[in-house]
Amino acid sequence: METAILTLLEQNESLGFEQIALYLDEPPEQVRSALTALRRRRFVDVLGVSEVVGHTTAPVAYWRLTELGQTELARLRSR
Repeated sequence: METAILTLLEQNESLGFEQIALYLDEPPEQVRSALTALRRRRFVDVLGVSEVVGHTTAPVAYWRLTELGQTELARLRSR
């Protein structure tokens, strides 16, 4: 799943974990766990933004590929 996430983020610049789960047809909890593991390895980064919902704002996290993640994806593709 990690390679699929890296590829998806390469193609889409940044996505929420729910969007990634929909694209990959995987349970959101598993995608969030995979993203957390990728972040620990510095392959992805999270961008926190606020989204207006009604009269309040809610925090939203968008995940994006880092340069190290791009390097890892290239390494995985070259195998």
